[in-house]
Amino acid sequence: MQIQQSQQQKKDFLIRGIPIELYNLLSESASAHHRSRTQEAIDILSQALTPAAKPLKKPTPFSWGKAITNEFIEDAINEGR
Repeated sequence: MQIQQSQQQKKDFLIRGIPIELYNLLSESASAHHRSRTQEAIDILSQALTPAAKPLKKPTPFSWGKAITNEFIEDAINEGR
């Protein structure tokens, strides 16, 4: 879930002493996503700090107790199914 910036109050936040390696990674990521470093940092923080959507539960496999054989398929075709 991403926070909609236009609907939220905004606050300035300054990070001092960021390691150059991290700064370079942020710059590369921002460039790859066609965003400013600020926009990229906000997106990364938003993804890291907002609750993720719950993964979908896999449905239980359907079992009806009949084997699908050639005879079953031919019967279904002959019955118009």
